[in-house]
Amino acid sequence: MPTGEKGKSYKENIEYHRGTSWKAKLRVSVDKAIWTSINYEEFLQKMQLAGYEVRQGKHLSFRAPEQKNFTYMKSLGSYYSEENVRIRLAKNRNKVKTPKHLSREARLYINISTYVTTGNREGFERWAKLNNLKETARTFNYLSENNLLNYEDFQQHISDVDASVKAAEQRIIQINSELSIQKIIQKHCDSYRLCRKVIEDCKSAKNPKVYRTKHQAEYQLHDSLKKELQDLGVTKIPSSNKIQNRIENLESEQAATVREKQELQKKQKTLNIIRQNFTALLNAPEMQIPISEKELTL
Repeated sequence: MPTGEKGKSYKENIEYHRGTSWKAKLRVSVDKAIWTSINYEEFLQKMQLAGYEVRQGKHLSFRAPEQKNFTYMKSLGSYYSEENVRIRLAKNRNKVKTPKHLSREARLYINISTYVTTGNREGFERWAKLNNLKETARTFNYLSENNLLNYEDFQQHISDVDASVKAAEQRIIQINSELSIQKIIQKHCDSYRLCRKVIEDCKSAKNPKVYRTKHQAEYQLHDSLKKELQDLGVTKIPSSNKIQNRIENLESEQAATVREKQELQKKQKTLNIIRQNFTALLNAPEMQIPISEKELTL
C-alpha cells in the first residue's frame, strides 16, 4: 500500500523490524480506527480509546502511552494526511451490518454453457437459472443495502478490505516480533537479577577478592547481559510483573488481531464472489423462466 512516506532513517528501520517503531504502530492503529468508524469524530474517539492522546491544530498528531513526543499524521505519508483520512472515512462501509440475505455463504453464478449433461438437460438448466436468479437477488441486496451500487464505490470497498487485511497481517508480524523480544528481555532480566544479587552479596563477603574469583562466571554473565539488554533498548531493569503484563497484553492483542484478520478474510472471500457475480450480472442475458414465490425464497 503506497503511503508517500519518505525513506526511514537507520534508527527507524531497526525499530520498525523490532516492532517498536511508534510510526508503524500508529499506522496500524489509524487503519483500525478508520475501518471501524463512519465519521471523523468517531475516528478520533476510537484513537483515544486505543490509548492515544490527540492533539488538533494546524496538523493532527497523536501520542501513544510512554511515547515522549507527538507524531504528526503528515509524517506517516500522504495516505495518512487528514484529507485522505476523511476521504477514507467517507467511503468506509464497514459500519453497515452484513445483510441477513448473506447469512449463508455466497455462491458463484453457474455458467450453464460450461456443463455437459447426458440426463435431464432441461431440468438442469432450470435449476441453474433458478440458482443464478437467487444469487442475482442476493448480490443486488448486498450492493443496495451497503450503498455500493456504484461500481467505483464497490471497488474501493474491496480495496479498503484488502488494505485492512494487509494492515492486520503487518500488525501480527510486529506483535510476533515484539513478543519475541519481550520474552528475551524477560529471560535476560531474570538472569541479570540473579547475577546482580551475587555481586551485591560480595559486600558482605569476608574476603571479597576470593568471593569474586569464585563467582567470576556470574560477574562475566552480568556484564554480558547488561550489554545485551542495552542493545535491546533496556536501560533500567523493569520489574518481573511489568514485563509479564507487557507479554500478556501483546498475546491478547495478537489473539484479537488474528480473529480480526480471519473475519476480514471471510469478508474478502465473500466480496470476491460478489464482484464476480456483479460482473456476470452486468453481462448476463435476461433470464426468462417462470419462478414461483416459494422457489425464489432466499
